[in-house]
Amino acid sequence: MNPTAFPEANRLTYRIRAALTGESTGQETAKLAWQMAEAVDRANTGLNRALEALTTGSLLDCLIIDAEFPKLLETANALNHPYAEDWQKSCELHHWRIAAPLDTGSASKIQKAIEEQGDLKAWLLKQYRSTARSKTQKFRAYQIIGLIAQRFPEDENAQEELAARRQQLIEQANAEVQDSLSQLIPAKAPKEIVKEYLLLGLPLKKSKDPAVKKAAKELRAEQVKELSEQTLSAVKLAAEADESSDWQKAEESYLKCEYSLSIYEARGAIPTEDRSALDTVGTQLARIRNQFETQIAIRTAIYQVHNGLEADSKPVKLANRVEKLKSLESQAMKTGVRLPQDLQEEMKVAYAFANRRRLPFYGSLAAILIICGVATYLFIEQNKQRKIEAALQAEALAALQKSEENATVDQTRQALEEWQGEIDKAEQESSLLEKASVLETWLADQTEMETQYQESVAEFSRLIAEGDPFANEGIVTSKASEIQSMRDSLASDLGTESDQQFETALTLFQERKDQVVDGLKKDLSKVERELRIATNNATQATNRAEFERLQAAAEKRAQLLEAKLQDRRIADQRSVLSPFLKSVNQQLSDIETKWEALDNAWIQLAKLKELKPYLAQMERIHSFDILAADKKTALSQTLRLKEAFANLDSAKAVFPNTEAEEAFKNDTPYLTTQPELSDIEKTYLERLQNLDKFKNVYQSQVQYFEGTTESHNEYRIYLHEPVSKSDSEETDSNVTFSFKVRGFNEMGRAEPEAREVQFISREDGSFWGFFYKPSTLSPESQYYNGSISNTLSILLAGADRTTVVKQLEDLEKQEELSPAFRIYWQQELLGFMELQPWKWGLALSPTLQKRNSQLKVLTKGHKDPNLWLSTIEQTVPSPEFKTFLSESLGTTPLKEIRALADLYEKTSQGGYELAGFALEDGEMDLFRRSDRKTSLWSVNSLTGTIDRIGSDMQLTAYAPILRFSFADGSDPSEILKKASSASGLKLGQAPFSNLLPEVYQ
Repeated sequence: MNPTAFPEANRLTYRIRAALTGESTGQETAKLAWQMAEAVDRANTGLNRALEALTTGSLLDCLIIDAEFPKLLETANALNHPYAEDWQKSCELHHWRIAAPLDTGSASKIQKAIEEQGDLKAWLLKQYRSTARSKTQKFRAYQIIGLIAQRFPEDENAQEELAARRQQLIEQANAEVQDSLSQLIPAKAPKEIVKEYLLLGLPLKKSKDPAVKKAAKELRAEQVKELSEQTLSAVKLAAEADESSDWQKAEESYLKCEYSLSIYEARGAIPTEDRSALDTVGTQLARIRNQFETQIAIRTAIYQVHNGLEADSKPVKLANRVEKLKSLESQAMKTGVRLPQDLQEEMKVAYAFANRRRLPFYGSLAAILIICGVATYLFIEQNKQRKIEAALQAEALAALQKSEENATVDQTRQALEEWQGEIDKAEQESSLLEKASVLETWLADQTEMETQYQESVAEFSRLIAEGDPFANEGIVTSKASEIQSMRDSLASDLGTESDQQFETALTLFQERKDQVVDGLKKDLSKVERELRIATNNATQATNRAEFERLQAAAEKRAQLLEAKLQDRRIADQRSVLSPFLKSVNQQLSDIETKWEALDNAWIQLAKLKELKPYLAQMERIHSFDILAADKKTALSQTLRLKEAFANLDSAKAVFPNTEAEEAFKNDTPYLTTQPELSDIEKTYLERLQNLDKFKNVYQSQVQYFEGTTESHNEYRIYLHEPVSKSDSEETDSNVTFSFKVRGFNEMGRAEPEAREVQFISREDGSFWGFFYKPSTLSPESQYYNGSISNTLSILLAGADRTTVVKQLEDLEKQEELSPAFRIYWQQELLGFMELQPWKWGLALSPTLQKRNSQLKVLTKGHKDPNLWLSTIEQTVPSPEFKTFLSESLGTTPLKEIRALADLYEKTSQGGYELAGFALEDGEMDLFRRSDRKTSLWSVNSLTGTIDRIGSDMQLTAYAPILRFSFADGSDPSEILKKASSASGLKLGQAPFSNLLPEVYQ
């Protein structure tokens, strides 16, 4: 667990300065040295960690380390004090712990990096936002927001966010502990989890969760146990320590133990007997250290007697140095410090040295003093007799004057009695005699006045105890003023008992007044509290009738409060409560105005017939702070969909996606529009142009002879280049010539070079070998060059949406072409349409979609442009290809596209309009009864989305109800029926129903 009670660095520096100034020593200063050394070590460790983080490029980690308790850079700056050199010398002299040098270089580098960052707050907020989004970095997010809150305490948002983060982590800790307890073999024990969160500084010790509280308590118990063991170790080590042994090791153990107990705030947690033993050890070690440091101080003083001492750059007198040594010796004797024999001898030598130095000076001084004393004595004796008589008279007069100034009876009577002899001797009309007469008259007057004062106070006390204090207030005030005047004229030492009686009466009078006022104020506070409650209830009324009832109750209490404020006895409360009364009346008036405005707003809402004004009025009603919570919630559910209502025409009810919306949101008809090609589409088409494997493929009829006049077999073969025939060579029995032939292999790739094939014609008219008829361009190449290439060029130049579909229809009719050739080009054309299905009609034709899916299954998703040239495919075409092509598409795709496009075009010209609204109970209130039979849309209270109203759908209160309206006012079902009849397609059934706009479904 983290230590939390480190001594403040500023406080340590202040104490060091005070210790150096006052030359403090002893065990407390030794503790101070230990705390200082620990603080420097901790600061150096933190600076090294922070600099290491900064070196690896993480300023954020560096700042987090700096923000740990205590603050790193602030601590380093405070510890870098100007008394370090003097303090180190003092530590070395008294054998205190010496602090290591502070790593100021690392602190400077860190400070410089922070300053170079620029706007630190903006940067930290950016780091926090990026971290806060991660679910796995909650700890780090808490550290960062804690850093922001610490560096910028004026940022209230950061403070609130920190509190929220802290609460989240506390809840997370509680949850993790509960999960750990519920698992048979948990990954972490509850104590480990709690310890991990405590290291973050979270206040889990005060958690109300029993499991967390138990784990924190166990961790604290373990920590206290460790500290108790450390305490016992220190006690054991110090048991045999004395000034003759190595007591400094025992002291080091004791100081370490004291420091640990202090920073962990555990002194009160360890057992009482251990704490008592530690205190005993402390007392023992303090005595030893006191004896040790006393000897050091005396040896230092002896050295100064012999060698001199300077203070404030001036030499200290020998007498002062000797006095200091004597003072230290006396203090040692008083505290029972035993001085070694060698030290005592050194002191005697020092005193002897001082006496030798002072002897000539004291002899001269004594002679001078004797001469001055004799002269003074003679002068005094000569004048004494001459002034003694006048002095006595003057002294008597002064004594009487002083007693008069003091104005006390006892002192005046005592002065008269003391100087009566001198008064009797005084001459007539002398000042002394006149002053004595005045004082005697004053004494007589004071005695009579004291009697009157006592009677008046007694009468005043009786008046106070009777009647209403406020009714008698005028008389009491007048009487008290008279008594106070009498008291001012009376001597201070007379009437003391009556003074106390008068003060008691005044206190009683004020207490009685206060009791009356307190009662009135309590009654006033009760009415004020009732008024506040009534006003608060009125502000929370859920309807107009409830508000009017609560308003009347509040106004009644307001009138009562105002009447009570007219009482003069609590007039001071008027300035306090008058603004409150005024604000209450104004508040009730404002709320009444709001209720009137709210009722009017509801009436206006019911009158609106268009969606946009209806939503705007809903928003205005929602802004009323007096609106009931359930109504505000219902309105909020609809207003959250304000943008969805605005974009409803482009939503799924009309178009399934943005591509479909783009295809039909043009002024020109869908089928005749020439859409602009995308870069991907252009690349796709350009790839299919000028392909040699389709453009220049030749064919030749081959006849095979086996010594007969008629060919044994005849077939067609594709050639990479035209066949050529060599000159014939005649022999005695036959004529021989050869053909150069370059065809394709089994993979459909061109042979590397032309083959030479011989043909023999014999005398008997028979033939041997393969005879190649003259080559011609293959029908596939002719079709590619004449039709497909033309279509590709048209598409690149700009063609309507049916161009690809028409090419597919034409391709299907070319039954003389290779099946593999036709399959491949169906794949490419459908693949092009698949890039943007809504642009080229693929999304509107279930037949084409089915054909595209079948092709992918048939070819396993593979397009092979060489397959139709394969010698195997030439010899025996794939039967599955023939079977597949036997199922003709015909004109169905184009018919489907035209029918569905017409429906989408009509839909795009329509839009949603307000048909009514949902009542508070969820029932529909429609402008036209006939709309109940049409498709309607509103806000689903369960999903919070705009859905088609079904039989089991629960409507959100006050939500608008919409119907889809076509340009000609037709109903969707009528338009669908007409379109099905015109196209001959069952558009209301699958698979067409899935492709229709939602308004038709």
